[in-house]
Amino acid sequence: MLNNNNNANQCVGGLNASETPQLVLMTFDDAVNTINIDLYEELFNNKSRKNPNGCSWRGTFYLSHEWTDYVMVQDLYSQGHEMASHTVS
Repeated sequence: MLNNNNNANQCVGGLNASETPQLVLMTFDDAVNTINIDLYEELFNNKSRKNPNGCSWRGTFYLSHEWTDYVMVQDLYSQGHEMASHTVS
């Protein structure tokens, strides 16, 4: 995470590089259905996978309407995942 000023060698907030949080964003595109729900359950229901603060992983799902099972979407949402609209056309 770098400052948006002219000194790109400084981390935000004056942190040392070793103290700067590393972020990974997990996003998924298109339908949620029986083809991919097992993968999501394997990724997110593994109790040994935690963030450094002890929180479980969460993902953002960019959904398309076609082929999406909205019961599965509701289950993912209730587990704390973020839902976003890919497109509606």
